[in-house]
Amino acid sequence: MNEMTGYGRIAQRPQENAELTHVEFGTPMGELMRRYWQPFCLSDELNDLPKAIRILGEDLVAFRDGQGRTGLVDRHCAHRGTSLEYGKIEENGIRCCFHGWLFDPEGRCLEQPAEPEDSTSKDRVRQPWYPTHEFGGLVFAYMGPPERQPEFPEFDILTGDGVVLTAYRNISRGAIAECNWLQIQENAMDPVHTAFLHQSINVSHFTELFGDHGEWQLDFEETPFGMKYVRTSKFEDGRQYTRVAENFVPNARSIPDPFFAEDETMHEKSRLIGWWVPVDSTHTIGFHIESLRVVDGKTVPSLLAEGEEGRVSATQAPRRSYEETQRDPDDREAQVSQGPIAIHALEHLATSDKGVVLFRRRLKEALEAIERGEDPVGISRDPANRTIEVCASNSMVND
Repeated sequence: MNEMTGYGRIAQRPQENAELTHVEFGTPMGELMRRYWQPFCLSDELNDLPKAIRILGEDLVAFRDGQGRTGLVDRHCAHRGTSLEYGKIEENGIRCCFHGWLFDPEGRCLEQPAEPEDSTSKDRVRQPWYPTHEFGGLVFAYMGPPERQPEFPEFDILTGDGVVLTAYRNISRGAIAECNWLQIQENAMDPVHTAFLHQSINVSHFTELFGDHGEWQLDFEETPFGMKYVRTSKFEDGRQYTRVAENFVPNARSIPDPFFAEDETMHEKSRLIGWWVPVDSTHTIGFHIESLRVVDGKTVPSLLAEGEEGRVSATQAPRRSYEETQRDPDDREAQVSQGPIAIHALEHLATSDKGVVLFRRRLKEALEAIERGEDPVGISRDPANRTIEVCASNSMVND
C-alpha cells in the first residue's frame, strides 16, 4: 500500500504570490494601488477630532479643518515625531499638541509659535500629505506619484437626478478583516460559491435564485476596466435568470442586488460600488457606496448597510459562538480562514475558477503596464472622459 498522506507537507511551504498580494510602498501591487483613488474613511468620521488611519502599510492621520477641508497627512509631526492623532483641529488645519506647529491640509506649516517672529523656518517645513476627495459619503486619497494623479472616476450608477447615495463600512469580513485584500476581492468573480456557501450548505443568505436550479452556465469576460462574470440559469418553466457581477482593477467591484426577487420579470442594474482596501498586506477594510431604492418618494434602507459584523446583510443573525460559524459559515469564515495571505501555489484550481484566474491575469497586465511606463486600465486625466459604465445587473426574462 503506497498512498500519499499529509506527512512532510509542511517541510517546505511555498511562499505567497508577493507580486499580487504585498501592498507596501515599492512593491508592484503597492505601486498599482497607489495609482488609483482609494477610500480611507467615511465622511462623517471626520469631526472635531483627528482620525488615525492605516492604509497600504502607511500610518497617517485624517482630519477636517474649520473650513470643511479634508486632509490626510503623515501621522508623525515633521518637528519631532509626535503623533498628530493627538493634535487640535483649527480653522486652517491641524496643530500638533507638543509644540503647537500648525499644518494645513496640504502639509504647509503655517505657524511655529516658539520661533522668532521674523523666522522663515516654517517656510522650509512641509508635513508629508496626500490629496483627498470626498464623494458619496466617503473620503478618498491619491497616494501615488503626483505627476500621475488621475481624475476622480465617475461610476454611472452613482450619478444622475434622483439618486440617493449612502456610504458605509463593509464589515462582512470583520471591522478589519484579518487577511490579504486579494482573497476577498477575487471572491466577487467566483459565482460558484454563491450557490453553495450562500445557498445550499446550510441556510439561504440571499435570494433563492443563487441556488443550483436546473441548467446554468458561467461565462467570464474582460471589460475596459477589469472583468465580469455572467451566470445564466434556465428554469423548466421557460424563465431565464442572468446575474452579472463586475470587478474593476485593482480593488473595486460592483455586485447586483443579492435580494432580487425570484418572481420579478425585469432588468435591474447594480446600485453598489465597493472597495476592499488594504490596511497592509495582511489586513483589509471594506467600503460601499450604494444608490438606494426610492419607492413612493421614500428611500428604502440598505440591508447590506445594516449587517452585523461578520455577516453579509441585516437578514442574518449576529454571531454568538464559534459553533454558529461552523454550522452556518459566511464569507468571513471562507476567506479569512485561508490564512493571512492565501498561498496560490497550494491551490488546485478547476474550470469553475476561471474568474479568479482571469482577474489575477488582469492585475498582472496592469502591473506590466506600469513597468512599461504606461497607465493601467481605468485611469483617466480627461475630466470629460472619466465615466465608468457599470454592467453589473440582474435580469429575469420569459422565453
